[in-house]
Amino acid sequence: MAWQRKTPFGYMVRDGETVPCPAEADAVQDIFTRYLAGATYNEIAERMSRGNTPYHQHTSQWNKHMIKRILENGKYLGTDIYSRIISDDEFLAVQLQKKDRTDFAPCPAGLKPIREKAVCAVCGGGIKRDTKSHGQSRWVCPDCGAIVRISDETVQRLVSQQLRQLADTPDLLMPPPTPEAAPSADALRIQNELNLCFNRQDINPDYMKTLIFAAAAEQYAVLPDLTPVHDMEVLRERLKTGCVNDSDLQELLAKAVKAIRIGGQDYIELELTNGTMIGKEQRV
Repeated sequence: MAWQRKTPFGYMVRDGETVPCPAEADAVQDIFTRYLAGATYNEIAERMSRGNTPYHQHTSQWNKHMIKRILENGKYLGTDIYSRIISDDEFLAVQLQKKDRTDFAPCPAGLKPIREKAVCAVCGGGIKRDTKSHGQSRWVCPDCGAIVRISDETVQRLVSQQLRQLADTPDLLMPPPTPEAAPSADALRIQNELNLCFNRQDINPDYMKTLIFAAAAEQYAVLPDLTPVHDMEVLRERLKTGCVNDSDLQELLAKAVKAIRIGGQDYIELELTNGTMIGKEQRV
């Protein structure tokens, strides 16, 4: 296969023997050094693509899979055929660091309801938690590219503090104004047909009855759901009269919070369903 290297990167065949290729051996050493300094596969691949030492003769482009293969290749420690390019200490350090970088930090149960409402404080888009950076949690916005490095414990603590602040001031839980129900296009057409029927000489009672029921069904369909308003009123009254427990805080998060804005290590705001903001600066 034309694209498959027969000799590992870092070596060449000369006079029938496999010997280090000076330029490639230096590149191998550089790749190990940069990885140990914290560079990612992609960052190293981009740098190698800008250099003068291609992995394949057919192209100067590198990718993360090429870097990964080099970092895992035990031949660089030296064998009967291949000369040593990397020291034992360097090779071991890379393998240990690779394990640390790929460790997965599972999402704590208490963080899951927060993730569902987390948004980017910069652009307002959905922000996602990941642990791809040395196994440590961070929040990444796929829309604007913002990255917030903040621990799971800090996120939960700040959100809990703001929920308790909200529970201490239940008057902030005023429900949002109820929108007026606008008639649908079908409702208007049915009503027009009904008006025409009333002006006819030959009224069909069964058809009129069908139109009346259809008009009522269309009007009912556009009525706003007042359940959230009722739930908010019940929750507000309960917080005024009793002690707040963890269950109350979870209910506040579920029913009163529209979004959780994450924008920094100590910048988290709660946006309530009525538009009120709870955070560093409380405002309406």
